[in-house]
Amino acid sequence: MTVKLPDLIPPFRYSLVEENMFRGGYPKPKNIRFLKRLRLKTILSLIPDNLMPEMLEFCENQGIQVVHLTVDKMKEDNIPLSYNKTLMALQIMIDPTNHPLYLHCLDGADVTGLVVACLRKLQMWNLSSAMCEFSRHLHTNVIASEEFEFVDNFKNFEITVPLTLPRWLWNGEITFRKHSCLRLKFLNPDMMTEEERELRELKEKKEKEKEDFYKKRKNDLLDNLFDTVSPVNITRHRNGSHFTNNTTN
Repeated sequence: MTVKLPDLIPPFRYSLVEENMFRGGYPKPKNIRFLKRLRLKTILSLIPDNLMPEMLEFCENQGIQVVHLTVDKMKEDNIPLSYNKTLMALQIMIDPTNHPLYLHCLDGADVTGLVVACLRKLQMWNLSSAMCEFSRHLHTNVIASEEFEFVDNFKNFEITVPLTLPRWLWNGEITFRKHSCLRLKFLNPDMMTEEERELRELKEKKEKEKEDFYKKRKNDLLDNLFDTVSPVNITRHRNGSHFTNNTTN
């Protein structure tokens, strides 16, 4: 007798972002058997409310951490996603200790797509390539001006680079002098870009010069204090062990 297993049903708009990173719509109980096969460590939810109880129970049983960043529904002429939430999401996504990871919003299109487009900028894709990928997951393939501006203006923000990199991020190593649009903060000094290393050395040099300046100034003030002529003539012995008071009555 042949036993028919339940169908493997991926979440709505499910697709691969990079190795060990997936995206799609809101996961539902019918997707559980499919999600099990991904051996997820993290589900990153960009939705207004928590996951439904069945999904939370599934995550608890499977040892999957659920990270919920509250993001409202997309509305016409309004992007509910902030740059701060985008940065928080990216920090989680680029850390290999959180992989395999499933990223989702309600429908797997706009909010998820904006975060992935910003990830592409971190990967140093050009804007047109990032937006071309973004459009493929939309309902109509038409990019709103607000969405384009959101991704275009994602620049000059600081990203903390984890101790280790996934292979798909800059091929797992830093070989460029400066990032094209973002500021990078490194937890691992060996990963620093040439520019970052030069800036750190310059900062250390300035701090050393400042320290030497104040040390010299302090010594000069002490010397001037003891060399000043006063009504009470104080002779300082070279060894600094005691003072002689030459005051006459």
